[in-house]
Amino acid sequence: MCVVARNADSHLKTTLNSLLNQDLGPEQVIIVNDGSTDKTGEILANYADRHPDSIEVMNLPDRGYDIRRVPRNINLAWNRAQTKRLGTEYFMISGDDCRYPGDYARSTISRMNNDPHIAVASGFPRSGRAVSTEHSPSGSGRMIRCSFWKAIGEEYPVKAGWETWLLYKALEKKLEVKLLDDLIYEHLRPRGTVHQFGYWGAAMYALGYHPLYALGRIAKNFVTRKTTLKGLVNMLEGYLLAFLGSSDPFISRFEQPLRDFVRTQQRHRIARIGSLLTAT
Repeated sequence: MCVVARNADSHLKTTLNSLLNQDLGPEQVIIVNDGSTDKTGEILANYADRHPDSIEVMNLPDRGYDIRRVPRNINLAWNRAQTKRLGTEYFMISGDDCRYPGDYARSTISRMNNDPHIAVASGFPRSGRAVSTEHSPSGSGRMIRCSFWKAIGEEYPVKAGWETWLLYKALEKKLEVKLLDDLIYEHLRPRGTVHQFGYWGAAMYALGYHPLYALGRIAKNFVTRKTTLKGLVNMLEGYLLAFLGSSDPFISRFEQPLRDFVRTQQRHRIARIGSLLTAT
């Protein structure tokens, strides 16, 4: 398991306890402390002392919050895990503010074991009383089949859209991604409080989203209150900035074959929606 943490002292103990108390316990929990300035470092040191065989902490210097370090830190944790030669079949990624039911890992892995075509799966995230409106595996709580992960290079690209990139890479390889909507876990921090919505818009263009599909996603995020009006504007600006071109490599395009695949998938979905609207 990998946890990327920054300034999470109000939620981190709950997250770590829920991971350590899984009825199918992790071989190793590797936590990357991304320069936290609160008591996160103290909490992690305490847990590492109490669970020396289960928890390893990688402490990084404080360089302020930067979303592009998240995929780098996940890659850092994965590379560290490989030095231990654990031989695990699955790799779970968690946020620093998640609470999982005790059977979360076992239930997810059991379903993936029963269907070898599932490359990525997660439970259904909830924040307070709000349940996610997503239909694809979440970024946190995500279980990745290691054979698939290794086949695509064993690392997230350090680009806006890295989480969605993984899902489309699975679909491109004719594998499946699953959101297990009967397996609910909680985000303890209100969702969207650390999101940089401009990057969401840029990611849509970088991945090759069809313009109509991108507009639909942006509108849905606003209607379902996943973002505010400011967030909606930021997403539109991000998409436009990426379209016009940017010197920032974080919002550069993904490989063209994948972009073509994404665009084709979305074009078919738009056509199906159009057919349904016409039929009614």
